[in-house]
Amino acid sequence: MGNVSEPSCGERSIRILLKAFSPDWKFAMFRKFAFCLLMSSMAVVADEPAAMKLAAPKDWGGETISLPPGFAPDMKLKGFEHIRFAPGMMKAESDTFFSYAFVFELEPLPQLTEAVIKEEFLKYYRGLCKAVLNGKSPELDPSKFTMELQRVKSDATITSDEKTDVKPVLYTGTLEWVEPFATKKAQTLNLEIQTWTTSNDRNFIFACVSPQARDAAIWNQLHEIRDGYLEK
Repeated sequence: MGNVSEPSCGERSIRILLKAFSPDWKFAMFRKFAFCLLMSSMAVVADEPAAMKLAAPKDWGGETISLPPGFAPDMKLKGFEHIRFAPGMMKAESDTFFSYAFVFELEPLPQLTEAVIKEEFLKYYRGLCKAVLNGKSPELDPSKFTMELQRVKSDATITSDEKTDVKPVLYTGTLEWVEPFATKKAQTLNLEIQTWTTSNDRNFIFACVSPQARDAAIWNQLHEIRDGYLEK
C-alpha cells in the first residue's frame, strides 16, 4: 500500500471549521469530505485552548485559525482569527442559526480601510462557500456575493480604552451570499464590525454576525462577547 499523506494546512482549516460548524451527527458528511478540500497553503490551524481567547457562554463552540485561511489564501490580512459559535449555528430552524462572533488579530498592514474590509471579507466568504460546496453546485458563482457597509458615527455606545489606545470604528452592513453548510440557499447576514489599532500598531477587526434582525435576542449575546473582549 502507498503512504497516506498528511492533510494539507488548507484541508485542516476546513476540517476544523466543519467540526465547529457541524456538531450534530446530521452534518457528518461535511466532515467526511473535508479531507479532500483545497490545495496546501500557509494557514495553520489550532484548537482553541481551555482558556478561550474570546470569552462566551459555556454552550458556545470555539476555534482559532490562522489568517489567511486555507480556503481563502488570497486574503491580504495576516494573523489569527478567534471564533465563537452560537449553539444553533448549524441548525436552520434555530433562532441562533449561523450566528457567531469573531475577532481578527492582525499584523500592522494593510491598513483597515472600509475598502480593505469589504474586499477581505468577500474573499473569506467566497472562499469558504466554494470550499465547503466543493463543486456540488456548479451553477453557483461566488463572485456574485456582495457586501454593503455603512460607517456609524461614534457615540456613547462606542467606548475607548485609553490604556491600550483602542479607538474603535464601527460599521454596520449586510453580506449577500449562499449559506453552504445546512441549507445551500441564499442568505443575508447582518454584520456589525469594529476595527481599531493599538499603540503598538496591531490591527483588530471584531465582527458580530447573524441573519437575525438587529432587535433579536441573539444580538445581546453577541454584543456581550464583543464588549468583554474590548474590556480586556
